[in-house]
Amino acid sequence: MEFTYEIISESNINVRFIYGGEWFTFNLFNRDQQWVLHPFDSSLIRNKDMSRLVIADLIQHKPFQVMLAKEGILLSELNTSIPLGQQEETEVEYEALPRIGRGGSDLIFDEQRSSKPEEINIEQLIEENDLEDLIRIEVQMIESRQNLYNQILHRMFMADLGPTDPEFQKIQQIVKTYGEAKTRLQTIQ
Repeated sequence: MEFTYEIISESNINVRFIYGGEWFTFNLFNRDQQWVLHPFDSSLIRNKDMSRLVIADLIQHKPFQVMLAKEGILLSELNTSIPLGQQEETEVEYEALPRIGRGGSDLIFDEQRSSKPEEINIEQLIEENDLEDLIRIEVQMIESRQNLYNQILHRMFMADLGPTDPEFQKIQQIVKTYGEAKTRLQTIQ
């Protein structure tokens, strides 16, 4: 078997692919309603030419294309964090993502946080929203948190941490838990 994948959540899929007799790991994630294929292996991140070769081969691999179809991801709309064209210079920006260090966390969140938390007016919330609105609001908050932890996973990828790392596994579990919670909330509607 030269291709495997694991669905972590509705917006995060781990992909493994053999190229040249070696396994390479990728993360396929949905960010801002856009699917992005990102190499997990630091050797591919450092070597853009090799990364282009492996990604191009993966994209042409029929089992990968079938997996995309099963997951409702259009191949024509798939983006890569490493540009496949030689002339392209722009890459997906990861600078705004949370930074994780081995000794602890040094998180920089994309979310804007106010100096004092907003107080929720329960009466106003009830008056202005029906149950479907409240569920939609909860789903959006869960998606926001899930995206945040997906970004943490991506930063961990960049720091050469992977599925064998216990911290990485715990973050993956958080992403999966948010995905399950979102699915359960959506069934209430």
